[in-house]
Amino acid sequence: MPGAPLRRRLFLLAAAGIVPLLVMSGIGLYALAQQQRIQAERIGLELARALATAVDAELRSSISVVQSLATSLALDRDDLSGFQERAQRVLETQVNWAAVFLADPSGHRLVDTRFRPGTVLPPILEKESFDRVVRTRAPAVGNLAKNAQGVLLFPVRAPVIRNGELSYVLTALVKPEAILEVIKRQRLPEDWIISIFDANGLRVARSRAHNENLGGRPSASLQAIMANGAEEGVGQTIDLEGNRNYASFSRLRDSGWSAVPGIPASFVEGTAYRSLAIYGGGILLSIVLGTLGAIGIARSINRPIRDLRASAQALGRREALRALDTSIQEIRDVADALAIAADERAGSEAQREELLRREQQARAAAEAANRAKDEFLAVLSHELRTPLNAVYGWARLLQAGQVRDEQAERALDAIVRNANAQVQLIDDLLDVSRVVSGKMRLDIRPVDLRTVIEGALDAVRPAAEAKAIRLQSVLDPRAAPITGDSGRLQQVIWNLLMNAVKFTPKGGRVQVRLQRVNSHVEIIVSDTGPGITPDVLPFIFDRFTQADSSSTRAHSGLGLGLALVKHLVELHGGSVDAQSPGEGKGATFVVRLPLTIAEIPAGLRPRLHPTASTIEGLLPGPRLDGLRVLVVDDDPDALNLASAILTDAGAEVRTCLSAPEALAVLQQWRPHVLVSDIEMPGEDGYSLIRKVRALDSEQGGKTPAVALTAYGRTQDRMLSLTAGYSMHVPKPVDPGELTTIIASVAARPPHTGMP
Repeated sequence: MPGAPLRRRLFLLAAAGIVPLLVMSGIGLYALAQQQRIQAERIGLELARALATAVDAELRSSISVVQSLATSLALDRDDLSGFQERAQRVLETQVNWAAVFLADPSGHRLVDTRFRPGTVLPPILEKESFDRVVRTRAPAVGNLAKNAQGVLLFPVRAPVIRNGELSYVLTALVKPEAILEVIKRQRLPEDWIISIFDANGLRVARSRAHNENLGGRPSASLQAIMANGAEEGVGQTIDLEGNRNYASFSRLRDSGWSAVPGIPASFVEGTAYRSLAIYGGGILLSIVLGTLGAIGIARSINRPIRDLRASAQALGRREALRALDTSIQEIRDVADALAIAADERAGSEAQREELLRREQQARAAAEAANRAKDEFLAVLSHELRTPLNAVYGWARLLQAGQVRDEQAERALDAIVRNANAQVQLIDDLLDVSRVVSGKMRLDIRPVDLRTVIEGALDAVRPAAEAKAIRLQSVLDPRAAPITGDSGRLQQVIWNLLMNAVKFTPKGGRVQVRLQRVNSHVEIIVSDTGPGITPDVLPFIFDRFTQADSSSTRAHSGLGLGLALVKHLVELHGGSVDAQSPGEGKGATFVVRLPLTIAEIPAGLRPRLHPTASTIEGLLPGPRLDGLRVLVVDDDPDALNLASAILTDAGAEVRTCLSAPEALAVLQQWRPHVLVSDIEMPGEDGYSLIRKVRALDSEQGGKTPAVALTAYGRTQDRMLSLTAGYSMHVPKPVDPGELTTIIASVAARPPHTGMP
């Protein structure tokens, strides 16, 4: 275009840049809208799966309660009146249950908590799930049904099997409010709509207007999405209020129910609309500025503009900006602004990366802390229940007079030994509590460390001799006395020595040295044990930290001993650290104490231990004459106790200390019942029962099995039953209860042997 003025050229240049921007912005907005829709569908589908999981967990919880009620001893005796009383007590604990009733396999209702005994009971309304339980002998969740009073309820049913035959079908009638509470616990935005439908497509719960829509059908648009019978799906729907939503659904595999969340379209599409406004405003502003620039800019600014454009492009590519040589102040200002923007963006990106790194570290720390808490609670339950099982069991047998003279000494020895183990655990927990709360006090006075170390050595020597471990001591007589609490210092040394003895294999060596180094003394405890891995070493003094907290760990304990060592040493103004060349090369702990520490007033108050509470009279359990029982536990005291209880009841008992040994004995001896602990070194009880269930019937694959374990949480019971155990029994267990359980799983009648 020869002879065209500069303003026209600049205008055309601006237009040439703006038109592609308009096109790309349109494409970008369309892609953004599509991305928002895809993201909304993905979020909705994940939410539907999460809701389905939550509802399934609620239904399984109800099934677990019904199955537990189905084991009632009253049903063993066909005592319907006694069972109704038991069912009424269970019903009072389930706020969202309307009733519990019992029916025979033909569908005749025998017991109903809503009616007095002797009343003519109405027929079963929802027969589909009832017939499914009779047919499959497995628990089932039914669909909504309206009773005679017009109240909508859904049944949770479980079979009652005795002697291999279906005796009854037990049903709990659950209110839809139980599912509504699951929805409320999700804490989703109020304008999101959540619905749960049963297998017949009836609405069980709805986050909005629940009562008005209870028992209703999905909207026509939602029915169209769910009509293909798929397990899950997504699509746009119009809800009952006439609003447009992005809906998704996920079906529960066992019950056929569906979880359907709906995200408002305004929530999904709002971002795209805002982006459109921002992009449109920016483009309009660019057009105005380009037009004004074309009118006011003269030919002399062509080169600076070109350089300025190059600088802007370099900024976009995150390259260094070149210096701009121009006499126009405004262009220099823009160039300076670009330089400042480049610096600020670099700083912002660095700050963002730092914030992201810190967030990732904080999240990892929080997740690790949560895992450590769960692992500690499980270990604490096991460590407290294991010795308590022996104490409680032998004490009950002694109280009932069921221990013969030759067993009495062994029983008392087991009680004292396990009670001492519990006292040590409780003392460690109390000491940690005092440290955390700042209430730990020291009795400060001159201390001869050689005497303290020799006392600690005498205390651990029996444990060392039991494992043929050599105890060596090298005590420097020039180590001057220090000021401190002799009892707490002996506790420090005892903890380090016991830790070394516990982890050192048979025939190993543990050495303690006392020496003076400049203005402090050092106590060095070293062993020839397995050592400490580099990833565990930095956290070895943290509370509740253990290298292995799984159910197959080889060493017991709560992970408190070394934490107490660190706190007690620091209270004395000293320090402690751990060293290990690596796995299999032993470990060394070095305690450094100053020769003089500050005097701290006030001494320790005497610690009181709670006394054992009295227990009720012991009821005799059923006889087990002729019954072969195989007991597996890595704790010899637990084996002795179980053997004494079962032998006294007439059973023929064999014991094993490990899972592999038990598997071999089971195939050769063919016991009637297997009783196994869960936590065992090398191979745990879960692995054992899976291997047993993998055997043929002729090899003992269908042997009834009882998990007798110190793990007593709900998830532990579910893991045991899922693995293949017939029953989960937490320690400690009453001897009569144990024999009753074994007789039950062996299908023995409850002959108690009472006169």
